[in-house]
Amino acid sequence: MKPIELDLMKGYRYLSNLFAAGDVLYYTETVADMENNDYLQSLHRLNTDGEDRVVLGPQKRISSFSLNDKVFTRKSGEEGKIETVYSVLEGGEEKEIFRVPLASGDLKDFSEKYYLTEGETDRRCPDYYRLKEEERKAFHEACSKEEDYLVLDEYPFNYNGVGFINGKRNSLFLIDKESFEVCRITPETMDVENVQICDGKIYFLANDYESMKKMFASIYCYDIENNKLQVLYRNETAFLRRIHIVHGKLYAEGAFDTCISSHQFYEVKDGELIPACKSEWIFYNTIGSDCRYGKTHGQVYEDGDVYLITVDQERSIVVSFDGEKLTCITDGEGSVDDMAFLNGELYVIAMKDMKLQEVYKAPEFRQLTSVNEEVLKDRYVARPERFTCFNVDEIVGYALRPIDYDETKTYPAILDIHGGPKTAYGEVFYHEMQIWASRGYFVLFCNPHCSDGKGNDFADYLKHYGATDYDDLMAFVDKALELYPIDPERLAVTGGSYGGYMTNWIITHTDRFKAAASQRSISNRVADFYYSDYSYDTTYENGIPLDSKAIDLFWDRSPLKYVENTVTPTLFIQSTQDYRCPFPEALQLFSALKWKGVETRICGFKGENHELSRSGKPLHRLRRLSEITDWLISHTS
Repeated sequence: MKPIELDLMKGYRYLSNLFAAGDVLYYTETVADMENNDYLQSLHRLNTDGEDRVVLGPQKRISSFSLNDKVFTRKSGEEGKIETVYSVLEGGEEKEIFRVPLASGDLKDFSEKYYLTEGETDRRCPDYYRLKEEERKAFHEACSKEEDYLVLDEYPFNYNGVGFINGKRNSLFLIDKESFEVCRITPETMDVENVQICDGKIYFLANDYESMKKMFASIYCYDIENNKLQVLYRNETAFLRRIHIVHGKLYAEGAFDTCISSHQFYEVKDGELIPACKSEWIFYNTIGSDCRYGKTHGQVYEDGDVYLITVDQERSIVVSFDGEKLTCITDGEGSVDDMAFLNGELYVIAMKDMKLQEVYKAPEFRQLTSVNEEVLKDRYVARPERFTCFNVDEIVGYALRPIDYDETKTYPAILDIHGGPKTAYGEVFYHEMQIWASRGYFVLFCNPHCSDGKGNDFADYLKHYGATDYDDLMAFVDKALELYPIDPERLAVTGGSYGGYMTNWIITHTDRFKAAASQRSISNRVADFYYSDYSYDTTYENGIPLDSKAIDLFWDRSPLKYVENTVTPTLFIQSTQDYRCPFPEALQLFSALKWKGVETRICGFKGENHELSRSGKPLHRLRRLSEITDWLISHTS
């Protein structure tokens, strides 16, 4: 069979934004536009018998949604304006309905008179949507004069993929269906996070702050009849992630102990959160892959129940919540990436049986599309071989065999460590791993402590971070050496985000790996806490490093502290606009290795952020993977 080549990704089709309108499904297909180093999207109409046709595109970006069984699209308006244009799709053409002076999202049909939408506001001009044309022009001219300056007076001040967010808020707006006039219904200081509508009222999570954002979002209700904004639950202690309307009752989803704990469900009643349903899950898809792109739906409703995607063991599944209990709707290995209901039936975008994404009828997973069949035809797709080792608890992992495998030979191996840390590897297609298997390498990957899918205690990085997880990874490699003809003198290690942190931890604690590629990593947890965008949203075991004792504890978990032990040739991959694991984190360890005389290199990506490997520009993704592959192979061949 033919190997999987580095640039085969230009033929992959990424599926997203599955929704129903009328009696058919729609989804967005994204492909790499190598010539322009960008992506092109097209909107597909899919009948339940599998008939699939393009109804819009290709074009650079398609933002589509269903409203009253019609397909709407939205896009930015004229350059130099803050404007969103809403159109309805008719006969493959976008017919403009109206435009509003907002950077706004999808429309929700709130009432006979109003649409509801979320939109970004800037505290320098929170009523921009009310200004006259001349006033808006003056505002943009004033902003252009400030482009050379960065003024920060709020915390948090940045966010990955967005940039500096100082003064920005996500607000709620009503749009009159006849006049298309806009009215903001939340204060200019309020940042809205999650919205639901029920019985003419708007329920949402939000933080209201002037300078320092609170760690805990409160629950609000807006009653349009009385034009009244009411606090339903003033939150001081709970990490709330979403709210749900289930059979007419309001529920909150989250946890009280730490933000990484499994999500529980609470009924919101009389100013209190009343426990309704316990769980050992968090309700996101954390199964990793580098073969996805686009918007997905984290919660959908059908017959009063809410349906959510979660990770159970090493696969992602759909579960439903009816106000009392959780019920598993799908089963089997692989990953459910998106979902929608049509005529009472569940449909999903999923990665099954080591295939790229396709649309399936659930729960039986009857395949409806074949958009990615041809690109992998006659290619060597290494299948994960599951095995376990034991270190405190059972650790589940996998090996991919190299192409043209011969059991009489010995092979090099690459240990690939996932991000998170509360994510997980499963039996899904990973382009980078398949590349390495096609280059003649065993590829090893596992779910150490801190990973998702096995409950709170297993995932509790407050206990395991940089300790138990390291021992897990070393035990896993030892087990792989027992099971497979792997040359222990030709081992390499790589990983991104948390995987980058663990790569840094490994090279400062052992010399068993002959090469390392540390991607979007952390090396100094003291410094990272103060300029990373995730520090605000995370509870650390040692609190906040504001005194010498806490700083010492953070420093103890920093790979940079142990750099004197490092001899491993190390490549660093980092993006200049990564605000999750910022560029200086790689520079610190790179500089230390240079001073020590250890072979090292940084490849930085201008304009990219933490999502480089998943949604970075196509040529940048190819360069990233070629840098990593060349580095690891050159030191282990």
